Amino acid sequence: MSKKHYPAGVGMTPSKTKLGRFIRARRLELDFKQIPLAERAGLSQARVSRLEIGKSEYLNDRQLEGLAQALQCHPEELRQRMPVRQIAQPKTELGKFVRSRRQELGLTPADLAKKIKITAQQAKYLELQRQGIGYGLVKPLAMALELDLSAFVQFVGSDRKQTESQLGQLVRRRRKELVISTEELAEKLDVSRQMVNQIELGKTSLSNSDDLIKQLAKILKLDVNVLQAVRPTPTRRREQIYSPNPLGVFLAAKRLELHWTQKELGERAETTRHVVSFVERGGSRPSPNLLNKLAKALGCGIPADLAQLARPRGRPRIL
Repeated sequence: MSKKHYPAGVGMTPSKTKLGRFIRARRLELDFKQIPLAERAGLSQARVSRLEIGKSEYLNDRQLEGLAQALQCHPEELRQRMPVRQIAQPKTELGKFVRSRRQELGLTPADLAKKIKITAQQAKYLELQRQGIGYGLVKPLAMALELDLSAFVQFVGSDRKQTESQLGQLVRRRRKELVISTEELAEKLDVSRQMVNQIELGKTSLSNSDDLIKQLAKILKLDVNVLQAVRPTPTRRREQIYSPNPLGVFLAAKRLELHWTQKELGERAETTRHVVSFVERGGSRPSPNLLNKLAKALGCGIPADLAQLARPRGRPRIL
């Protein structure tokens, strides 16, 4: 049995939109079925069907031109029947700030994404939902929006742990003003990131760290006397230090200032708890290499008179 051929317009689902009704009416005027129209417009037959019944309402410029040519009408006749697309509004202060400045400069979201080397989806999220930005994004974003870094201070980083330490608050605030991450500050100070966190949280008094205070002042562009004035007074520790070796006493005191166990110091210094315990108790004189690792982990310098108590190079270790 031969397949029946029905004229255009038979068995149509009612159209629910102005655009759909116009496309359908014009197609029937031209006596087109959906497949020939879709081929002429460079669209799929399913897309033409969705447009006609109102399940699809938007066309980009290229699709609009192709469909208008196929329907032998002006593109504006289609454009004016498309609904106004609702633009999502930023939900955060960061998003509002970025969009306002972007629009002032006449940049599209795609322009901004290209300038700061992120994807279009990431740029959209930045404007609509993101609460804050990481230190790595601040400089390119400030450059793209032609703003000073200080304009982003309130949006930089996230402080999960609050601090009541005056020194910690001052260091954290100034670090953020200069857009320096904890990792960058640690690298500049030649200490661990954990040490910077300890300073900001007030878990170290830095009572014997005058050199570190001076370095902090230089890097953060602060008066060293201001940092000295807010340096916390060390508190008594429950753990008592017993060692016949002054170097062991010094290292143990530094560790206790940081509220670290011997195991924690060992992990940071790439050694074991047993070695740390032996050194602190005076059972072993550390090698220069081990002493350097311990000092770096503790974020301190070793006084010259104590450094002499380390094991001379080439001398065998006795444990």
